[in-house]
Amino acid sequence: MNPGINGKNNCMSEYVVTIKNKKRNILISSDYKVSVDDRDFLFELNQLSDKTYLLKLNEKVYHVSAEKLNGDLFSVYIDGRNIEALTHSALQEKAIRLLEKSTVHAAHSTEVKAPMPGMILKIKKGIGENVTRGESIMILEAMKMENDLHSPASGIIKSITVAEGNAVEKGALLFLIE
Repeated sequence: MNPGINGKNNCMSEYVVTIKNKKRNILISSDYKVSVDDRDFLFELNQLSDKTYLLKLNEKVYHVSAEKLNGDLFSVYIDGRNIEALTHSALQEKAIRLLEKSTVHAAHSTEVKAPMPGMILKIKKGIGENVTRGESIMILEAMKMENDLHSPASGIIKSITVAEGNAVEKGALLFLIE
């Protein structure tokens, strides 16, 4: 989540950041303003090195460093305090919520359906493979955004009904886990 040096940015960016199981809605505008859960701040961001920044929120200055741990999980140090933050764009968060709603549990099997229309970019797992809940199964591109589709349950992939390069409609069956 880098709005650019000194807070400059060409458009609004919306994120959902999860810290200790609490979600925060963040809106970064192009005019040095950020809203966190509808609370507005003036901000300025100055990059000191590859992963180190000075962040000014209103009149308070913070020394920040951030490191990507894996996927969308970041380790952020703010004035010496470590915070793990899971960061999604607002669109990714919507896709995750839709995916969770689209799963159907029946006799120990889980059908996973497309949360939105798009194209299958990459299939990371195959039929017969064991997967754990939360593990990445495939990448769905929608509105020029890559959405990592995760397994909603642990089990074995029994079927995959799409191939890389396939266009899918919202609600189309993607894979089945037992």
